[in-house]
Amino acid sequence: MDQKNRTILVLAIAVTVFAAVFVSLGLPALTGRAPEVVLPDVNQEAVSTEGRDFLPVEVRPDTVQSVIVSLSRPESYYRQLTVRLFWAGGSSADPVEIWADGGYVRTAITTGGSTQYRLVGEGKLRLWYAGDRAWQEVDAGDDTADLAQRIPTYEDVLELDTEQISAASYEEKNEAYCIFVEVKRSQDVLDRYWIDTDTGLLCAAETYEEDTKVYEMTETQLRAPLEDGIVFSLPDGTILHESSSVTVPEE
Repeated sequence: MDQKNRTILVLAIAVTVFAAVFVSLGLPALTGRAPEVVLPDVNQEAVSTEGRDFLPVEVRPDTVQSVIVSLSRPESYYRQLTVRLFWAGGSSADPVEIWADGGYVRTAITTGGSTQYRLVGEGKLRLWYAGDRAWQEVDAGDDTADLAQRIPTYEDVLELDTEQISAASYEEKNEAYCIFVEVKRSQDVLDRYWIDTDTGLLCAAETYEEDTKVYEMTETQLRAPLEDGIVFSLPDGTILHESSSVTVPEE
């Protein structure tokens, strides 16, 4: 290539680069309009950054149901919660322990020095107190495992009309990255949920009646998966499920 053609080529490249820079940087400054950002579809695969997976989608009342659908819970875990109830002139704070594995969920709730055990599995809810040898047994529904933990079932949000969802966002709660949902259950009752995006588990919840808090749940510990050696048994020693060997949660 001769010197004249080489000079023309260099000038053409320079003009092209300048035009690209002007369109991307200079034009928005002159017009006062930033480049439009198109949000990705919520059904796309999660992307990873700094070791964390997330869905790059704006969380709003009209999109939060799709975001919740994309989350999944671990099948095996142990966690601890604190459930607080508030009433005029008083309150209570009860510790809750949960073991989940293989479709079974076992809950220990201590209230006033007494511990109640609830075991959900095989379509049944079994209930007894520490020291009992017998138990009560009733049919379990899809939401029984959550209700047995004294926590609301946030999947109910998926069945709501978007008009009932008064607020939704992506925010941090108790050092966890969460999907926040606020639901106006009735004129006087407001529910707030925080769903951990890493685990898909409800990690915090609040209920207000006439602007007064009456219920609060906070997750204080989580281990997943459940360690080996935990069994799910009835108070008479009947083993319904075991994660590995034969260590029973202490009663």
